[in-house]
Amino acid sequence: MAQIIKTKVYRYNPDKDDEPYFQEFDVEYEPGMTVLDVLLYIQDKHDSSLAFRWECRSGQCGSCAVRVNKTARIACRTKVDPEKDLVLEPLEKMPVIKDLVTDISQVTYRIRRIRPYVARDKPPQHPEIIHSEEIEKLREIRKCIECSACLSNCPIVHETWDYPGPMIIRQLARLELDPRDVEDRVAMAMNEMVYTCTTCKMCEDICPKNIKIPSLAVELLRAKAVEAGYPLAAGQQGFVDQINATGRSVPEKDTPLLHEIPTEEFLVENPRGRVAFFTGCLIDYRMQDTGKALIEVLNRNHIDVIVPKEQWCCASPAFRTGDLKTAHDAAQRVTEIFENVMEKYNLDTVVVACAGCGKTLREDHRPLIEEKRGEPPMFKVYDLAEYLLDVVGEENIVPPKGEIDLKVTYHEPCHLGRGQGVIEQPIILLKMIPGVEYIDDPMKNRCCGAGGGVRAGLRELSQRIANTRKEYIEATGADMVTTECPFCTIQLNDMMKDTTMKVRYIPDLLAESYKKGDE
Repeated sequence: MAQIIKTKVYRYNPDKDDEPYFQEFDVEYEPGMTVLDVLLYIQDKHDSSLAFRWECRSGQCGSCAVRVNKTARIACRTKVDPEKDLVLEPLEKMPVIKDLVTDISQVTYRIRRIRPYVARDKPPQHPEIIHSEEIEKLREIRKCIECSACLSNCPIVHETWDYPGPMIIRQLARLELDPRDVEDRVAMAMNEMVYTCTTCKMCEDICPKNIKIPSLAVELLRAKAVEAGYPLAAGQQGFVDQINATGRSVPEKDTPLLHEIPTEEFLVENPRGRVAFFTGCLIDYRMQDTGKALIEVLNRNHIDVIVPKEQWCCASPAFRTGDLKTAHDAAQRVTEIFENVMEKYNLDTVVVACAGCGKTLREDHRPLIEEKRGEPPMFKVYDLAEYLLDVVGEENIVPPKGEIDLKVTYHEPCHLGRGQGVIEQPIILLKMIPGVEYIDDPMKNRCCGAGGGVRAGLRELSQRIANTRKEYIEATGADMVTTECPFCTIQLNDMMKDTTMKVRYIPDLLAESYKKGDE
């Protein structure tokens, strides 16, 4: 007997329906089935009036995008999980014409207004030579099939159409890189609010062509804007100025962690391993107790921890906002500091407590240093949860024994989950704490609005994104939300300040359980 997939489909016919509704269908599963196969099955076997777009069935036309269990994807390339129910809805932010068919005029208007063609000031007089290195810059971002899934998933577009969305910004970057184009595409990008993107990578995660829109389009255009003399927002410039002046992106308030700790060396008997701890600015200057908790957790698991007294900002704020001079200088300095620590203490691993720092060290510093000197930084970089689960090993982790009787959910930082691929490890650690009842948030990887310079430069928009995220967190019914990012922690604390919801960093919770177990 065939396995049945329970499928709920959004239905709305404006000619006869007062309100949209969901209709349930039983679909016989076949191995390899896609969402488009499900829709065609329903249309063929159940209801021929079901409306949806499709054409090529091969991931090229971009017409079949729908929301699949709340996330927009192209139907013809999205495989069905027979063990899960399926909910299919139209793309967000676009008026529904009928069922899953949306009015895309908002999108086409935004495409038209950027003049999405190679603009010339005079006709070419002879065949033009475009060199291979110029083509290489364009190759990746030319793959877009304009399916609009990224627009439907974008947390900024969800709040405002003032930002046209990843697809349109990508088009501007494509034209900016084309040597034949004479338009000022950087000015266009500024008019199209390119600094509104949080660089959350949701667009990259769901793109059927795997285009790295944040780095190849958004950050490229921002860097060209800085080069052209466009000023950063005051809050963004403040971070960059602080890095250049002090090596930290924020000013000192209380005693920094690196001044507070008595030594660089936190050693244990019979160590299983040895790591250096890259604190990052916020752990050093704002969340000192979390830094101490990370050291405690690693020591409890028989890991020597070296905390270099000399440290420098990873310059994530500069990379994200386009100040490449500050960013490149910082990458060089951080690499030198930690390679010297490697040599002095005989180690090859750096552990970070900040999602943004980890992503920057891996995704920005590594290729940059390799390009400059022919080899990448000599050390490996891990998030704490990733190091404990993937290097130490779950079977070797010393189990915390102190009871923490709370319902706990998890906010996945964009720069940890989509940025570094660290997804399940923090949740596994949470579930190891006695008394913790983990409650999954289906939208745990939705951006909180803190990244990409948006909290610093566009606070009102950042708060709107945060309020949407808050609704999903509160819907879990949890007592506490945990995370693995300082910026997310600050944003979560701001959004939850008028509620009873607690906000904790995972190392803090682990350290508390270890200490309670000693009592």
